[in-house]
Amino acid sequence: MKVLRPLLLIAFGLASVLVSAADPAPKTVSIDDLEGSAKLDALIERVVERQRTLHTLEAEFVQLKESALLLEAVESTGVFLFRAPDLVRWDYRRPDSMVVLFAEDTVTTYHPAQARAEQIKVSNKQRRFVRVLAGTQPLDDLTSHFSITLADPGGQAHYRLTLRPVGNILSKKLQSVEIEVDRKLFLPVVIKYNEADGDKTRYEFKKLVINPEIDDSRFDLELGADVKLETFDASAGIG
Repeated sequence: MKVLRPLLLIAFGLASVLVSAADPAPKTVSIDDLEGSAKLDALIERVVERQRTLHTLEAEFVQLKESALLLEAVESTGVFLFRAPDLVRWDYRRPDSMVVLFAEDTVTTYHPAQARAEQIKVSNKQRRFVRVLAGTQPLDDLTSHFSITLADPGGQAHYRLTLRPVGNILSKKLQSVEIEVDRKLFLPVVIKYNEADGDKTRYEFKKLVINPEIDDSRFDLELGADVKLETFDASAGIG
């Protein structure tokens, strides 16, 4: 379902990055001194390590949506919250207010201005996408479907990973995923999702705060009595 994309996209991108490296480079070797597959394996291994230390995360995000159905690209901004293993909240602030909350097996999308909300029950497979954010979920079921290439512009620019599906079924929906990894944080900070129909969605994460104290109340979402609530069960499929 399209409504799941804001939540699952970042997790999907991270899942694709966090491949288990068979022969990671020794920690004493700088990634920038390596080449080819050795450099890719070393980068992946460092990202895996970083993810496993990630318990909470707060960041500002910018979403840019391009589509043939839109006259021009639409930019949205807001705040992203994450707590391991699978609590995720997106607060869209501009141009329209919207909240997307993932808690346990339910995704809630709330549109305050319209007094409307949707709650979708998701499958264990979808929940595993979110756990990838903490680096605690086995990843072979995702990475076996993609080829991964690395480009390094050098300097202070981000490492750039491009993932392309290798199976016909996924290729019908997805052309590629482009991920930019911060070379100091070793975390993905830009993810661009290129659909097979030409639509593109880009997420950039800024002002990342790693492992902050996040009060439980920030993951609360109370829907008033005037809110029209629709419920769906997508747990039988990927959504």
